[in-house]
Amino acid sequence: STSGQVTLVTGETGCGKTTQIPQYILEANPKTAKIIVAQPRRLAATGVASRVALERGERSPGTGSVGYVVRGDSRLHADT
Repeated sequence: STSGQVTLVTGETGCGKTTQIPQYILEANPKTAKIIVAQPRRLAATGVASRVALERGERSPGTGSVGYVVRGDSRLHADT
């Protein structure tokens, strides 16, 4: 069995908790970090994944460190 640290981030709208904080964590721990960003709707989840992938210099979700899973639809990569 493995255990890990879980951190819940809250903040004002537009403060970067969805797009910026996950990138800081990935940059600090590129080999071990696993991040889940929960979004209430499919469009929000795919949109956030696309934005973060582009900000990280990746073509799209599923081609590198960023991916998503929404009700059976997924874009994942071995590095995700």
